[in-house]
Amino acid sequence: MKVLVVLAACVLVCSAAAVDDAEREKAKQIKQQCKQEAGATDADVSELKDKDELTSPAAKKMMACVFTKNKIMQNNKFSKEGSMEVARKLMAGRPGSEAKLKIAEQIAENCNKEIGSVEASGDEMAKLIFDCLKKQAKEKIAAVKKASS
Repeated sequence: MKVLVVLAACVLVCSAAAVDDAEREKAKQIKQQCKQEAGATDADVSELKDKDELTSPAAKKMMACVFTKNKIMQNNKFSKEGSMEVARKLMAGRPGSEAKLKIAEQIAENCNKEIGSVEASGDEMAKLIFDCLKKQAKEKIAAVKKASS
C-alpha cells in the first residue's frame, strides 16, 4: 500500500508521479512557481521531502500556494472535491485505480470532517491539510496491512 503514501505525497507536493508528461510538467511548474512566490529555498524543499513535515514559514507558504493552485485548498479551507480531482488525475489509467480512489475518497472525507470547518490563515491551513492527509494515509496503510496479515 505504498501507493497511498505516494498518492498523498503527490497530492501534497505535486511530485513527478503525475499521469503523463504534460501533468508532470504542470506539477513541476506549479511547484517552482510556488517555491519562488514563497521565497522558499532548496533547503526548505529538501527538509519537506526528507522530514515529511511543514515546519518553516516558507514551506507552509509554498504548500498553501501548491494546494491553492491545485484546488485542494479554496478560500483558506480544505476542499474535498479539489483533492479528489487531483486524485482522479493521478490515478487515471493505473492498475487498481478504482480501489485506490475509494481509499483516497475516504481520506478526503475524513480530512473534510476533521478540518473542513476550521478557520485558519492560508499558511496554517496548508499545514493542517498536509498533516491531515499524511495522518489519514498512514492510518489507511496500517489498516490495510493489518487486514492482510
